[in-house]
Amino acid sequence: MTRIEIVVDELVVRGLDPHAARAAAAALEARLAALAGNAGEQIRAREESFRRLPGVEAAPGGVGDAVANAVWGAVSGSGRR
Repeated sequence: MTRIEIVVDELVVRGLDPHAARAAAAALEARLAALAGNAGEQIRAREESFRRLPGVEAAPGGVGDAVANAVWGAVSGSGRR
């Protein structure tokens, strides 16, 4: 089994009240865990010490999932967005 560690140093959420922003962060964490837990694909070795991804636009209720999909796409190379 491969261990995957994803560290999000800063999550900037614009346009959401503090409660909705915390809910989006929790959804991000849950979705990333689900994607990593179901990863059937081989994850390539890390080539850099950090990666900054472009901004993601989503409806207020879908921010966490949208960000998680973008992060997972960058990590796995699957391009999921």
